[in-house]
Amino acid sequence: MNYLHAGSPALVATLWDVTDKDIDRFAKSTLEMWGLVGGREQAVALDDAVCQSRQACVLRYLNGAAPVIYGIPAVFLA
Repeated sequence: MNYLHAGSPALVATLWDVTDKDIDRFAKSTLEMWGLVGGREQAVALDDAVCQSRQACVLRYLNGAAPVIYGIPAVFLA
């Protein structure tokens, strides 16, 4: 919550502990879909990227459901 108080528009966090490989898959997929890495031409909004990246987890109904967004999701314009 300190990041939000400091002025960050949004924060992605997990509601409970998840396995490190699943959260790594989730983070990689989210960053690629959001357009920060991988040179994706059609970047999506942060909330869409998080929603679509839940499928990257092996345990998508357990670990994939843990990440949530606090704040106001923003679109990254490269």
